[in-house]
Amino acid sequence: MAVLKSAWERLRDYPIFESEREAYPQTFSEELNDQCGRILFVVCLITTVAWLPYIYLDAGLHPEEPLLPVIRMGLSVLSLTLFILHVSKRFPRHNMLFLVLIGAYLAVGCGLITALADADPAYMGGYIFILTVMALVPVDRRYAIIIIAASLLTFFVAGRFENISFDRTSDRYSVLDLSSATVVAIAFIYLLHNTRLASWLKSRKIEQQSEEMRSDKEKIDNLLLNILPPAVAEELKGQGYVKPVFYPSATIVFTDFVGFTKISETLTPDQLVRELDSAFSRFDRVMDKYGLEKLKTIGDSYMYAGGVPLPNATHAIDAVLGALEIQSFVEQINLEKSQSGRPVFEIRIGINSGPLMAGVVGEKKFVYDVWGDSVNLASRMESSGGKGRINISESTHARIRDYFETEARGQVLAKNKGAVSMYFVNRLKKEFASDPEGRTPSESFWSIYKKLQEENTAA
Repeated sequence: MAVLKSAWERLRDYPIFESEREAYPQTFSEELNDQCGRILFVVCLITTVAWLPYIYLDAGLHPEEPLLPVIRMGLSVLSLTLFILHVSKRFPRHNMLFLVLIGAYLAVGCGLITALADADPAYMGGYIFILTVMALVPVDRRYAIIIIAASLLTFFVAGRFENISFDRTSDRYSVLDLSSATVVAIAFIYLLHNTRLASWLKSRKIEQQSEEMRSDKEKIDNLLLNILPPAVAEELKGQGYVKPVFYPSATIVFTDFVGFTKISETLTPDQLVRELDSAFSRFDRVMDKYGLEKLKTIGDSYMYAGGVPLPNATHAIDAVLGALEIQSFVEQINLEKSQSGRPVFEIRIGINSGPLMAGVVGEKKFVYDVWGDSVNLASRMESSGGKGRINISESTHARIRDYFETEARGQVLAKNKGAVSMYFVNRLKKEFASDPEGRTPSESFWSIYKKLQEENTAA
């Protein structure tokens, strides 16, 4: 019973829910082909057996006509053949052709059978029914009208050879019914064809509008992701606001080009923008590489953070690795500039680690920002640093000293902070570097780094 039930459910759902269309066809002809495919399975099954019971009745009513059973069995053979081709799914673009072949054989064959049966009223009723059904089949209206015309031509030509005079009142009545059914069928063919066309055009328009909306949404999402971190952007889209978050430990980095204002006076506006865009675009790639978060740029200053908005145990290491790569990039560019006689941009980098608050401010122009004394101290690390150097605070030094070579600066006066312990980061320690300059981590470094991440996840 379970097998029969499963087979029945599959048979019941096949013509309608065989597959969900990802998109509407590009042409109306393809749309009709698709609609034909949704009913072809059932149509083939029905027409395979539909005429077989009539063979016995034909033998009783018109035994003198040996062609009647041949014509009826021919429909079964054709339908079964097309059924096999259809379920093989090797001819998905020929669904309408298969349905046209069945419809043509059914209509023309029925017209021939009715003529061979001397326009017997019992046969005429079935013939009229078949012509009426042609109005419902979703084939191109040209094919439907040609099939009806071919069927009527077959009926009248064969009827003339069978000496059907249509002189009797009952015969004329049958012809009148046939004519009326033909007119109604043609009218419905045009009506349903126009209805299907209008429906398809409307569906296409809706699909195009949906595609435009999806495209616009993607653009908005991408724009939002250029402004906000992914997790923050999702929260803003889902709730309409972003709740400020306190981070007990994160690392803030400020970079600044020394003497930028003076150098900018020697450049055209286009040259200045290109210089900054080239540098900051490279900085952005560094952010992606080390899982850091770009916060903002102000003039020639670039600000980023580690450990926000997703907390982690390696934020200080990530920030220093990013700073080393930025330092290396700027040195490389400055070497090229000096060789060509162009002004160079010396960079200062300041880093501090500690607690802070992070959130989104603004209503019209969203900005993901951070606040707290740790942020202020990071700014002082940058302004109190040296040209081309990475200056870090005591709190950052405590987190990275096992992996990087540092240079103690002692107590350095910082604006509004007094004397603050500072360190220069020179490079990765030799045992953790894969290059002589100590800026590229080795496999042993990444092995320890991975363990730090796993310990943080477990905790």
